[in-house]
Amino acid sequence: MKTVYLIILLALLGWKGYYAWLRGRRQWIQDMQQYQSLWEYLLGNGASVSEVRKLFVKRAQQRAFMPMLKQWRLWTVVAAVGILIWIIF
Repeated sequence: MKTVYLIILLALLGWKGYYAWLRGRRQWIQDMQQYQSLWEYLLGNGASVSEVRKLFVKRAQQRAFMPMLKQWRLWTVVAAVGILIWIIF
């Protein structure tokens, strides 16, 4: 039973993680197309590539993980059921 629950939990995490990655990647591409002039402006004013990239990555991560964090109720229920099953069996 523990193995089945672990497999289901890992599949759920993988599924959510994959869609979060897709949302983040899509946001990164969209930002790079939309804000190319901001990228060039920041680089031209002395920011390093890693500093500029950090701004775009941060926005993409927020866009990717916010829907997942809003589903905290689902994650709480899944974790609670898992803990109960782990304790009982």
